[in-house]
Amino acid sequence: MLKRNAFLIFNNIISELYRCRNYPDLGLYFLPMLKMLVPNRYASIMRREEKGNKIRMIDPLCVPAEFETAERNYMRFADDDYTGWLTHCRESTIFRESDLVGEQQRLRSTIYQKCYQEFDVYDSVQYAIVYSGRPLGVLSLFRCRGDLPFTDEELFLVSSVGTHLNQHMATILGRMDRGAAALGYDIPAVVARYGLTNREAQLLELLTRFWDNREIAEALNVRESTLQKHYQNIFQKFGVTSRWAIMRLLQEGDPRL
Repeated sequence: MLKRNAFLIFNNIISELYRCRNYPDLGLYFLPMLKMLVPNRYASIMRREEKGNKIRMIDPLCVPAEFETAERNYMRFADDDYTGWLTHCRESTIFRESDLVGEQQRLRSTIYQKCYQEFDVYDSVQYAIVYSGRPLGVLSLFRCRGDLPFTDEELFLVSSVGTHLNQHMATILGRMDRGAAALGYDIPAVVARYGLTNREAQLLELLTRFWDNREIAEALNVRESTLQKHYQNIFQKFGVTSRWAIMRLLQEGDPRL
C-alpha cells in the first residue's frame, strides 16, 4: 500500500501528466514531478522512431537539461547498448540495470564510458513505454554511486505511473503525427536537418502550434529576452529573419528535408 504522502504525490504527478499538451511538456512538467516520488539525479524520456528496418531512440527530454549531452551521446552509440532490446518490447517492462549485469561490465561498457561516466552515473531504472503492443519510447531514471539503490517499491511506483504514461504519450505522439502530416512536415526531420538543440526543438514544437511568445516563454520557463536569444539561434540555422518565415518554410516544404 502506498503511504499517504506518496499517494498524494502520485496523484499530483498523474494530474500533471495529463496536463501535458505536447511531447516537450513531458520534460518540462512531468519529469520534475516524478523526481518527488522516485528521487533521481537525472531523468530522461526518449521516443522511438522506426523508419524502414531502422529503429532508433530520438528527441531526448532531460532533467536537468545538461543531461541531454549524455543522451545525445547515447544516440550515437546505441548499437553498443546491451539493453537495446527494451525498444522492441511489446508490453511495458521495467528493470534495474544493476540486476542485469555486474558492476564491472556496466562501468567498462562503451555506453557508460562514452555517455554516462562524465555524469558519475552508477545505476539506472529503465521503463519501456508501450501502448496496445506498440513500443513508444523509454523512461530512464539515474542515480550516482553515493546514492541509495533503487528499491522494489520505487520500481512499483514507476510502473504505476508508467501505466498512465503509456496511454498519454500515445495520445501526444498521435496528435503530433497527425499535425505534422496535416501541415506537411516532420518535426524530427527538421530538428535533425538543422541541428537544433533540445530547447530549440521544444520552442519549434510550440511555435508550430501557433502559440504566442508569452505562452512559449511560460511553457519553457524562460524570460522573453532569453526566448529571443533562442529565436536568433534558430533564425540563423534556418537562414531566415522571423518566426513566420520558419512557418512558411515548413508549410511550403523545404527541399533539403
